[in-house]
Amino acid sequence: MPSPTEHPEYSEPAYAKSVDRAKYPFYQLNIDKKLVPETRQLLEKYSHVPPEQQSQHVHRVRDQAWDIRAYPCTGDVGYKIFRDQDHFAAHFIEADILSASDAVLSALKGQVDITSVTQVVHQWDWDGQVKAAKSLATFTKPGSLIVGNQIGNPKAHEITLKSIGVPMWRHNPKSFKKLWDQVGAETGTKWETQAWMRTFEEMSWDAKDGAWMDDGVAIIEFAVRRI
Repeated sequence: MPSPTEHPEYSEPAYAKSVDRAKYPFYQLNIDKKLVPETRQLLEKYSHVPPEQQSQHVHRVRDQAWDIRAYPCTGDVGYKIFRDQDHFAAHFIEADILSASDAVLSALKGQVDITSVTQVVHQWDWDGQVKAAKSLATFTKPGSLIVGNQIGNPKAHEITLKSIGVPMWRHNPKSFKKLWDQVGAETGTKWETQAWMRTFEEMSWDAKDGAWMDDGVAIIEFAVRRI
């Protein structure tokens, strides 16, 4: 995993830069509760992490990821978390999806059948999300899917959380479709949008993890198909 000094400057909110962990409510000192039996079994059988070492392993990798990007929804930590570099044939690309000139991503344009983008796009306001969606659209071709989930709210609105200090747009299914209609109009593409709301409990998440966010916070799942 690269060190913070090796990372290029990405177009992301300032609060996602490495900072004092204790400053933000979304940093939890102990995340042992996340090590449910299924996760423990995966770490033991697939990653060969002994049960007595799993807590230390997960916390160490989490903090290494935090030192690079202080954001609660950082889900891709390379091969480190599962120790599978020798047998998982993935190709990790470190790039900025908001940069139209990022050469690393150029080879993917018009080539991707399914894009999974989970807990990412909600970090921006409306205009930032449109920009991100338009960038994702460049990787697609007719028939391609963009699927995932992100933080939403049954009442679509822009919010600025005190703990973060930057505006974010919370979608419901109606506003999410409107966003992709705008993307289509501005890029000359057409999209079929499906989106639905889920509670934290329906996602098997602890509702307390979202207590620092806005009232009514929920999850919006989506599947967007280019037609």
